[in-house]
Amino acid sequence: MTETLMSIDGQDGNLIWGRLCTVGSRRLIVHVHGMTHSINALLGVTASEFFPANGYDHYRIGLYDMLPQSRRLSNATLAAHTKDIQSALDYFRDQYDEIFIAAHSLGGLATLILNPQGIKAISLWDPSLDVTNFWKACDCLTPIPERRQYHLDYGNVFVISEALVEEITHYPDQKCLELAALVTTPTQFLIPEQSIFDASPHTSPDHYAAALGGGFDLQKLSGATHIFATKSERERVFAATLAWFNQHSAVVTER
Repeated sequence: MTETLMSIDGQDGNLIWGRLCTVGSRRLIVHVHGMTHSINALLGVTASEFFPANGYDHYRIGLYDMLPQSRRLSNATLAAHTKDIQSALDYFRDQYDEIFIAAHSLGGLATLILNPQGIKAISLWDPSLDVTNFWKACDCLTPIPERRQYHLDYGNVFVISEALVEEITHYPDQKCLELAALVTTPTQFLIPEQSIFDASPHTSPDHYAAALGGGFDLQKLSGATHIFATKSERERVFAATLAWFNQHSAVVTER
């Protein structure tokens, strides 16, 4: 396997950094991380080891980073995320026979908003589809009005933009269900026992079974956490994702 740190030109004059792990496959998984994660977060790094070992090239996109011309978390928005995901898909489209998306947490919401076309299948790992209610439940936002930003306290404190917080208010559960109804790509939900959905008692992953018309798989992972913190949790997520992608792949031989 070869791993390469690379940049792709973004639509706003930015660079989109990511790491491509390749085994010479004709199939690519684009891994979209969640909020406060990065291309070096454990979930993405271990995914980049598992999926190439099972016949897929793997690209983990960085939606923000400290690398030159990258966006920063403090000025990132959902609109920017969707642009950068689309730019990465456009870059790889002619290089692979099949492209798949695995997206975690807020990356799941960005993927749902984008509704990317020409993708073979999508796997959403505890997607954050009602973030405003989650933030209210955990009381984790502190406004910094003079800077038009917020402190986001997840144990570690992060700085996010006012614009991102405002955008997210436009995606309550009902809006997310409406977006899901537009998706025709086969989509999988992998929901841990300690799910972000717990903060939104008015909704459930089960509601998306009716909304997603392109084929839907819902699996609930007992004992797992939102960040899939242990090796066994990650292995279960990766195995379920691999089975879903294999089900929708027409590529038989690799190399």
